[in-house]
Amino acid sequence: MGKRSFFLVAVLLISLMVLVSGKVTITFMTPLAGEDGAYMDKIIQKFNAEHPDIEVVHLVLVNDLEYKTKFFTGVSTKQAPQVLFCRKYVIPALMDQLKTFTAEELVKYGIDVNDIYPGLIEGLVQDGKIYGFPLDCWIFYLAYNRGNFVKAGLDPNKPPTNREEFLAALEALKKVTPKDVTPYYENPGWSWLWVHYLWQFGGDLLTPDFKKPAFMEAGAKALRFMMELQDKGYLPKASVDPGPVFLGGQSTFLITGIWTAAAFKEALGENFGAAPAPLLGTEKAVFGGSHVLALTKVMVEDPEVLKAAMTWVKYLWDHAIEWYAAGQTPARISIAQSQELKEKLPHIYTVAQQLPYVKTFQMFPYISEMLDSIAVYLEDVLITRNMTPEDAMEAAAEEVQDIIDDYWAERGK
Repeated sequence: MGKRSFFLVAVLLISLMVLVSGKVTITFMTPLAGEDGAYMDKIIQKFNAEHPDIEVVHLVLVNDLEYKTKFFTGVSTKQAPQVLFCRKYVIPALMDQLKTFTAEELVKYGIDVNDIYPGLIEGLVQDGKIYGFPLDCWIFYLAYNRGNFVKAGLDPNKPPTNREEFLAALEALKKVTPKDVTPYYENPGWSWLWVHYLWQFGGDLLTPDFKKPAFMEAGAKALRFMMELQDKGYLPKASVDPGPVFLGGQSTFLITGIWTAAAFKEALGENFGAAPAPLLGTEKAVFGGSHVLALTKVMVEDPEVLKAAMTWVKYLWDHAIEWYAAGQTPARISIAQSQELKEKLPHIYTVAQQLPYVKTFQMFPYISEMLDSIAVYLEDVLITRNMTPEDAMEAAAEEVQDIIDDYWAERGK
């Protein structure tokens, strides 16, 4: 028997088993690995136990390219996952194959998209059609060591909120920081960190029509600020792994993703502090992204499958606070501002208060490729010091323009 024949027989056998058992199987594809995946697995197990007529199977593909490849291969053979949980910036590449809903249709399922922060659902709604909706927000925050604050004579209950306070705290913390470490210990070449500062200095990656790069001026200002931190001994001048040093208590500050909070809290205990990211530029903005729930159009044409898929989606919507314990902030306004979140996950509640001014990547399909190109120039400025910020941003813009032009050429525009 050939491989193709064997595959077809296997598919038929699985389909027969589903018919005999009366159980609808829903494949749920996510990028979740490690502790995040373990949290989601527990939610899935609980759902399966409570819904004997539905079985959710968790398929994990962490890499964005592998995720998209698996999706499109599955669509072409009608073997794609029914429900997707993917990073928001991946959605533009998948849109044509997603089932859309109106806000009124989702209300019938018990899902109110008006309860989602506008900055998070922006780009997911086009001409009244909703292609997916975010369940969470992996937002940046200020992680800090409360014990080091005390050693430096700082109030651990008053983390910095602006540039002046941040620089003053860094100067005080230098006195209690080991010689080969900086108080703010982060990899300066991490492109997401640069994007966070880009937004705080009033810039964006692309023009609103996605036709030209728009990061040159604000991107250079962000790099100048980071160089200032390096020259004062506050931020490393080399590529580093910040986790072990922060967990070991040698460094004090990280401006990083909320997904780190659970591990940091477990390791540092009472010394762990979490606060909104301070405003270090000129604009009130904070880096964020979301995991979006969406359905594959070709896989939910059967009403029973659609019903099962939406039962699972609604379950996640209703039990979202269990997912936030993994280290996510709520996409829903009602949960972010709730007493329940404040009592159950106080550090998440604190960080969630900056959600009204969160920014996410523009809905351009090649954002990842753009950032990979820009990252090379970040290193030329912040690590090797081979280029000035202005020259680096101009050179990066030329490469990004090529990516933009290729995209529009593919679309015949």
